[in-house]
Amino acid sequence: MNMRLAWPVTIDLSKEPVLWAVTGIFSFFLFLFLTFPFGALQSRILSEIVRTTGWEVRAAEWSVDLPMGVEWRDVVFSKSNAGSFAVESMTMKVGLLAQLMGRHTLNAMVHFPGSAQPGAARATGTLTASSWSFQGPTTVKSHVQQIDLALLFKPFVAKGLLQADVAQAWVGNPDGSVTFKGDGIWKAEVKDLVLERIPLGTGQLPSLTFSRVVLGLVCRDIQCDVTEFKGEGPDGSISGLGRIQLQQPMEQTTLELSITVQAGSGWAQKSAGLPLPPLAPGTPLTFKVIGSVANPRISV
Repeated sequence: MNMRLAWPVTIDLSKEPVLWAVTGIFSFFLFLFLTFPFGALQSRILSEIVRTTGWEVRAAEWSVDLPMGVEWRDVVFSKSNAGSFAVESMTMKVGLLAQLMGRHTLNAMVHFPGSAQPGAARATGTLTASSWSFQGPTTVKSHVQQIDLALLFKPFVAKGLLQADVAQAWVGNPDGSVTFKGDGIWKAEVKDLVLERIPLGTGQLPSLTFSRVVLGLVCRDIQCDVTEFKGEGPDGSISGLGRIQLQQPMEQTTLELSITVQAGSGWAQKSAGLPLPPLAPGTPLTFKVIGSVANPRISV
């Protein structure tokens, strides 16, 4: 017995193939949504974040984000030696069009506290991988705006709003490690930066304030050259050159920088208790920063 679906008489039969195609696509996405293991997906994403970054992630709740994504709310990132910070929401979506074209793409958006206001803190990014196991060549492009660095780098940063664009490539290995292989470009700008508790030998530098600091990196495999590093503010100006070698985890990334600070009007009062000679406004002072991100060593 042959049966044929009868369309309403008002539908032009010449358009029947198109209607079948639309119905088929709609049915595909409907059953994909109804049967897709979103619970397993959200657990896998969180476990991958923990494995690759070393940060523990706790979310108060999660929900499905159409058409194929997951949203977490009231998320807390924590680490034993780095404190913790919270985000309002974090959304990750699978790029369906890219998936149909054979590419594995994950789009992400993170809203930080206060992000309900126009132009407030958020980070967006697109990760493109050769497989969903994240093995093989992987690239990420990200944009962040109005991120309060005090949330991420306590107690060394008391204040500072970050805006940055990052494009970086690497290779994921079967054992879960990462090999930094490929090109990368990092551009960042921080406004109203206030630094505190900066170690200098057995003591600390005084609080330093900069109205604006810009940083540019160009990477080739693990080595990143500092192409631009300068800042200015009431305590003086700062500039630097050097290189950074990327390591995993990122806390083990090594620094080899030469930073020159020219004393401003506010430096004389703040440096009165330091074992340094008095510096008149405009006098340069050069620091060497060597070591890892987690344990930098600063010398004059």
